[in-house]
Amino acid sequence: MNKTCNILILLLILTISCVKSEKKNITSNEDIYEFMKVVIKEQNLNLSYGISIKPESDFDITKSDNENFKSLKTNLDSVEQKSDSLNWSVNLNSLTLLSNLSKEDISEMISQKESSKTFEWNNARLGFNLSNKNNWYSFSVPLFSKDKNKAVMMIRNLCPGLCGEGKTILFIKKDGKWTSNLGMQWLH
Repeated sequence: MNKTCNILILLLILTISCVKSEKKNITSNEDIYEFMKVVIKEQNLNLSYGISIKPESDFDITKSDNENFKSLKTNLDSVEQKSDSLNWSVNLNSLTLLSNLSKEDISEMISQKESSKTFEWNNARLGFNLSNKNNWYSFSVPLFSKDKNKAVMMIRNLCPGLCGEGKTILFIKKDGKWTSNLGMQWLH
C-alpha cells in the first residue's frame, strides 16, 4: 500500500512538472508585447505614427508563412545534420537570411501562427498615435523559435498612395541582447 502511494505521488509530481514545462514554451501575448518594446527601440520606430490594429498575415510579401516554412523544412531534410542544430540559409527574393533554426523551431513557429489567427494589436500596450492617418506601421505577429531566442516578423511603414516600405527581419537574442538581421526589403 505504501509503495503504491509513493508511486502515485511520484507520477503526480512528474505530470505537474511536464505541464509546467509545456506552459513555458507557449508564446503569450505578454511575450509578444515585451518583444515589441525591443523592436520599437531597436528599429527606431516613430511613436507619432499610427498603427494598423490588424496584423499582417505573413512575414514576407512574396510567399505565405506556410510556403516559407515548407521550404525551410525541405532544406533541413535535404542536408545531413551533424549536430543538434543546423546552420542553413533560406533565399527570400534573392536576399539570404541566415539562421540556426531547427525543425522543432519551425514547428513551434507554425504552431504559433495557427494560435495567433485572431490576434489584434492592442495599441494601449504599444503607444502609437492612432489619429495619424498620414504615416502608420503594420506588423506581422512575431513568431518565436522554441527557445525564444529567435523571432521573425514583417514591419511595414505605410502612407497614403504609392509610398512606404517594408522589410522581413530575423531577430536573434544572444547574451540577453536582441539584434536584427534584415531579410527581404521592398518599397511601395
